[in-house]
Amino acid sequence: MTPPRDNDPGTGAPAAERIAAFSDGVIAIIITIMVLDLKLPEAAAAGEVWSSFLAPLAPKVSVYALSFFIVGALWVNHHQLLSVVRRSTPQLMWMNLLLLFSMSLIPLATGFLGEHPHLPRAVSFYAIIMALNSAVFGLMRYRLGRMPGHDREHLQLRRATLARSFTGTLLYAAAALVAIVSTVAALALLVLVPAMFNIPILFGRSRQV
Repeated sequence: MTPPRDNDPGTGAPAAERIAAFSDGVIAIIITIMVLDLKLPEAAAAGEVWSSFLAPLAPKVSVYALSFFIVGALWVNHHQLLSVVRRSTPQLMWMNLLLLFSMSLIPLATGFLGEHPHLPRAVSFYAIIMALNSAVFGLMRYRLGRMPGHDREHLQLRRATLARSFTGTLLYAAAALVAIVSTVAALALLVLVPAMFNIPILFGRSRQV
């Protein structure tokens, strides 16, 4: 059962829902910026559709798809996290802003990697931004888990998801280092991490909170 949440004294609306609504707007803008960054190449000549049009666009679309999936996973988990918040606090609001700030850097990293998918610095930068997002989200989970009023089941589930958050952070950080040696291996790790943690949830095999 979801615990009751305090209301915003100004509107009577649950304060956590106001945080979620504000976050939804920011995340929608982040996704919009990413898709607007997909600049189409100039029209291809007849018989050169792949070499002139599709080939230059393929890396950008692939990186965009990966970033879209990661942002979507953060959005889903963010809603799950706020659904069990009993009351909003200034600390929660600032931590939420920190998470949104780290997410706002994803379009920058996506554009850089899409333009230079074989450049070690681009892959490392992308991995660092993803590690930052994972770390901030894990910290947010940790702080909320220390608030009173959660039953034992919620605390056990929160510890498990917290462990996954910090494991993801370490794997993203590892990808940033691996990119110096092999961009292919680092890119494979960048795809593996969100798939490993979020695809089971997509098929209902695990719960996040």
